[in-house]
Amino acid sequence: MRRSASHYLKSLTQRILFSLEQFSRHEMANHAAAGAYSFLLSAIPAVLVILFISSRAVASFDAEGIIRLLSPFLQAFGGRDALRSFLSTPLAGFAGAFGFINLVWAARLFIVSIQRGIRVVYSDAAKANPIRENALTFVVELVVIVAVVLIISASQVARAAIAAMDWAPAAAFFGLAVKTAFHALPMASLWLFVFLTYENIPPLKPRVRHAALSSALCVASYTVLGGLLGLTLDTARYGLLYGILGNLIVGLIKVYFFFWLYFFFAEMCYAIEYFDSLLFARFHRISSSDKPAGRIERTLFAEPDRLFKRYAREYAAGRTIFSKGDADRSALYLYRGSVEIYLSPPGDAGATLVSTVEEGEFFGEMAWILEESRSAYAVAKDACTVFVLPPELFERFLAQDAGASRRLVELLAARLKANNDLLSKAEIR
Repeated sequence: MRRSASHYLKSLTQRILFSLEQFSRHEMANHAAAGAYSFLLSAIPAVLVILFISSRAVASFDAEGIIRLLSPFLQAFGGRDALRSFLSTPLAGFAGAFGFINLVWAARLFIVSIQRGIRVVYSDAAKANPIRENALTFVVELVVIVAVVLIISASQVARAAIAAMDWAPAAAFFGLAVKTAFHALPMASLWLFVFLTYENIPPLKPRVRHAALSSALCVASYTVLGGLLGLTLDTARYGLLYGILGNLIVGLIKVYFFFWLYFFFAEMCYAIEYFDSLLFARFHRISSSDKPAGRIERTLFAEPDRLFKRYAREYAAGRTIFSKGDADRSALYLYRGSVEIYLSPPGDAGATLVSTVEEGEFFGEMAWILEESRSAYAVAKDACTVFVLPPELFERFLAQDAGASRRLVELLAARLKANNDLLSKAEIR
């Protein structure tokens, strides 16, 4: 049990570290600020559009009947006169058009900030469909804003209704139920927004369970942060003016930190989805570097059990690793030992040794590059440990590690030169 707990703790630490590194390298704090700014810009015109649609929708109903129906609930906080004014004087069409145009403009900023942030996270992914992304994100944002407004409105009506109840036990029971519901509904709306954008915006979509888990962690972290802010900044104890300003400041802080957490857990979703390639990139960097790794680096990434269990293969001296004509297109990384490459079967008389692969080098990558069968034979010169990397993992690894890509190009160029020299000597003979 202790070993299992330490294993999970190490795995979680690795993922968090990858997410933090990616968050810093991609400068996601700037995207968080852009997302918060654009969301706040779009919230006010969204409320105006909702009020315009609501005022037009209720214009055909009996205003006094609606007022009489809701009067017991609204009288507690003086909302009866405001409702009568709202029902008797619908908002002008100009107000609705102005709100809609501003909503489209502000929502476009919001869409762009979300999309750019997600695209930076998945910078090496395939191209996206801009029409689908724009429509999806616009609808999601509008639905979330409408849900927030409706939840706030329903909350005020429910509180007024509870305040008007004469029977104390019923008021206490319904008060607890309403309080629980209106704490859960905003979190559910946030989770839905985060999940839909995590799962649908990336061109290469993550698995549903990874998007759902990252969304849940994002909302849970935001809930904890909101609770801490509530304990630290209690705006209820200030006067009216300072209370309004305090709530406004706390609201701005919450919006910014929500988007900070949103993009951090987008990085976390990516780290979970492509964990093996990130882990191999770090492991390869440590094992191929001339400089000794630090203590934390060695502990977390020097010899990760996950990679050895999934991808490492042991070969005895003289054993064939792959043969000419094999259909497998995996790339191989030599961790320990040495490997010899032949163009003809190594047991045949006159078999020519083409090259020797040393520790820390890739081989067999031409099958992946050319998308063809193996063109040579690889034989273990002595006992060796080889990582067999599936094409998807190897491609993702190269996309994440520019240094490894450059070294691979240099290695291929050196091997091509060596083969040309070998052919030239053969022609001379």
